[in-house]
Amino acid sequence: MMENLLKYKLIGIGEFSHGIQESWQFRFDLLKYAIKNTNKKIYIFNEMSVWQGENIMNNTIFSRKLNKFVNYDKIKIEKPIEGGEQKTCWGKLWQYVHHAMESKIFLKIIKYIRKNKDRITIIGVDNDTIDRDYDMYKNIMKDYNPKNINFFWAHNHHVNEQSIPDYSYKYIKNKSHKWYCGYYLKKKLKDDYCIILSQAYQGENRFNGYCIGKDCEKRTWKLKYFYKKFKYDNNKKYVDSSKKYQLLTKYDEPLLNYSNSYFKDYKHGIESLDKNNYTWNYILFWNKVTKLEPFFEY
Repeated sequence: MMENLLKYKLIGIGEFSHGIQESWQFRFDLLKYAIKNTNKKIYIFNEMSVWQGENIMNNTIFSRKLNKFVNYDKIKIEKPIEGGEQKTCWGKLWQYVHHAMESKIFLKIIKYIRKNKDRITIIGVDNDTIDRDYDMYKNIMKDYNPKNINFFWAHNHHVNEQSIPDYSYKYIKNKSHKWYCGYYLKKKLKDDYCIILSQAYQGENRFNGYCIGKDCEKRTWKLKYFYKKFKYDNNKKYVDSSKKYQLLTKYDEPLLNYSNSYFKDYKHGIESLDKNNYTWNYILFWNKVTKLEPFFEY
């Protein structure tokens, strides 16, 4: 199946939660498969800040003391802190990935990329604002080359071609930017863009904050991760105990999606339960998912 995925010019691999292990493992396995079975250049467009991707590729970090980027060949490990306008959590691997995605597996991916810099380039496409999806699309197209293998790693929402929900859209300044990134990619690349959305029957999620109110009117951040179990009964019919995962071409249930923050006012703490009326190629499905393993516990 992996060889079929590599026939596309751009492969968007979504995750229904930033807090599960399996989506990163699948991405990593496909990346290693591409290195082993092709001789093409590989570009990874990842849902992280532009400067974080540059740090990975350039062996740099941002020095708060000097207020500039400096050379640093190792992996920067540091105590978590709260910072930024939204008082988000920085720490450990924040020089290369945001707090919600810090994990042992992402550390392995960074090391693998640096080991194979002659073939792999990772690019951060997030501009760190709410009005970001159109810019994410522009950032991808700026470096997109159909001769390469191109991956887009992000949440299901960004990978998919759905419209931005009202509770986020009201904060976007340019009201013509009403779609998630995948919509613009699909409109531009058509069948060259493969959309893979993820789902599971049950498991455990990792969170780093709470959303309070139906539309996340207030968000609280935690320096320490916390974990919540879930079971989505509608998905039980897709369980196949003989398989580690499945790439489904038929799936007719609403799409369960989590944020990195736990929504207190929703069952299971989900961000959304989207109608399954979008264009996608595959649903990447697991019987059970496990929490994203942190680099170390605080």
